[in-house]
Amino acid sequence: MKRNSVFESSVGARKILMYVLGAALIAFLINMAPSYWLEEITAKTSSLILSQLGLVSSWFSNGIQAYVQVGNNVGSLTIEIVRECTGIHVIAIFSGLVLPLREADLKRKFIAIIMASVILFFLNITRVCLTIGLIFFNVFPFSIIFQNPTVETYHYPLSYLYGVLGVFILIVSADRLVLPELGDMLVEVVATLNKALSHIAINMRGASQ
Repeated sequence: MKRNSVFESSVGARKILMYVLGAALIAFLINMAPSYWLEEITAKTSSLILSQLGLVSSWFSNGIQAYVQVGNNVGSLTIEIVRECTGIHVIAIFSGLVLPLREADLKRKFIAIIMASVILFFLNITRVCLTIGLIFFNVFPFSIIFQNPTVETYHYPLSYLYGVLGVFILIVSADRLVLPELGDMLVEVVATLNKALSHIAINMRGASQ
């Protein structure tokens, strides 16, 4: 009985290790993909949304970088849409978590990725527009804290917040609507890591005594 338990634990750990390595490799490869086309789409859509909100906004490109410009009678602001603005890192992580799932069929995997891409795109556009709005208007109470705000003032905090929130929303949406295997696997990964850490802690405690 004890031998079976050890064998099952070894098989489970190997399965989790292969999944984690596969997820990391896929995420890395997607992150290497060119993103200029996505930067251009992000700039164009963000400018359109800002215009609908009442700002004078336009976008332009030099073939290498894409930009969004907003302005009024007081001043203007031009923001470059860089790779990080597209949300490609989040979709790379999500795709890495989805594609190595052995129990799920390919069709549902691709449906989950397409659904996540659409959700992420609209989340990302709100982040870009919010960042531009905060910089351009320097709204209260941020105007008290930041006297001369730059892109970095709001870009990194909002990117981190949206990144964490985005991954959470994508995982929950995919798990509940399309791919329950994703939630099962992530629970299994966490449980396995918890067991491994507990085992290491017990061994270290025993060695110190």
